[in-house]
Amino acid sequence: MNASKIEMSDREKIIKLLREGERFNLVSHQLPDGDNIGSLLALGEALERAGKEVQLFVPGGVPRRYRFLKGSEKIQPEMRSGQDWPMVVLDSSDLERTANFQEQIRQAKIIINIDHHVTNERFGTLNLVDPGAAATGEIIYLLLKEMEAEITRDMALALYVAISTDTGSFKFENTTPRTHRVAAELLEYKLNPAVISQRVFDERPYPFFRLLERALAGLELHHGGKIACITLSSAMLEECGALPEDLEGLINYTRNIEGVELGIMFFIESPEEVKVGFRTKTVDAARLAGLFNGGGHPRAAGCRLRGRPEEIKERVLREAAKLLEEGSRSDKESDDARNSESQ
Repeated sequence: MNASKIEMSDREKIIKLLREGERFNLVSHQLPDGDNIGSLLALGEALERAGKEVQLFVPGGVPRRYRFLKGSEKIQPEMRSGQDWPMVVLDSSDLERTANFQEQIRQAKIIINIDHHVTNERFGTLNLVDPGAAATGEIIYLLLKEMEAEITRDMALALYVAISTDTGSFKFENTTPRTHRVAAELLEYKLNPAVISQRVFDERPYPFFRLLERALAGLELHHGGKIACITLSSAMLEECGALPEDLEGLINYTRNIEGVELGIMFFIESPEEVKVGFRTKTVDAARLAGLFNGGGHPRAAGCRLRGRPEEIKERVLREAAKLLEEGSRSDKESDDARNSESQ
């Protein structure tokens, strides 16, 4: 076979474009987390060190807890120039997650989509989507290794933060042997995991705890204690002196309750719009979010709904209960089948 006629994969095309291109916009999703900030910074520095001109964009800017990462001050909340450059969209299952950037991204001639969400819509001109990766940071690290790019300590720190946050400090079930191998290689850059963990997971501003108090005061259990939910609002944020970034992590308190299979957080952004988050132990969170045109991962997903908050809450809880019942029936059928085979 003539090697010149072998079609390149999207991964190979992305590597070729990143090597040969001169200018890039790196963009990620709203309500930023450690994975999208860390991935953005690491890839951005790698491209800059290769002599490329790079701009970094995240809707709303960088949350306080990630501002210790070198280069975070370069991330811009608004896109005012370079809109004709290739767009590299990181850690975003769909373009709606890029909020005010989505129209500018759609107009780009080249869109490189790099992500690990199972619900990714493959919206790019070129797509590198690996649902088996624990974090987009894991994909970026392997991509940089394949490109033979120099990895600095600052890049290693950014990628370690990316991976550790999306794995819940390596305790979520998306953590794989490959994830640990990548993390181990990053630690070789003289990183201090204890210090990183304290800054990223443990230290929170006082308004977060005021918000947590409000959330737990309104905690509800449904479906025989298998569903737990909390409800917060923009008004509560203001009353507590908190920012939207302080919502990160609150939902995990619902899933951590003994006996709970599904945790839900309702965040009332306005009288007609509610952001809903799901965290599960065994149920497919992405499937549940998909019922409401949302997406995410099997154990962490979300959606945004328009309508009256009370009606939205009722709808979501109803569908969540149905999914739990369906899962219970499937488990029982599997157990019955195993028992019959053993007899």
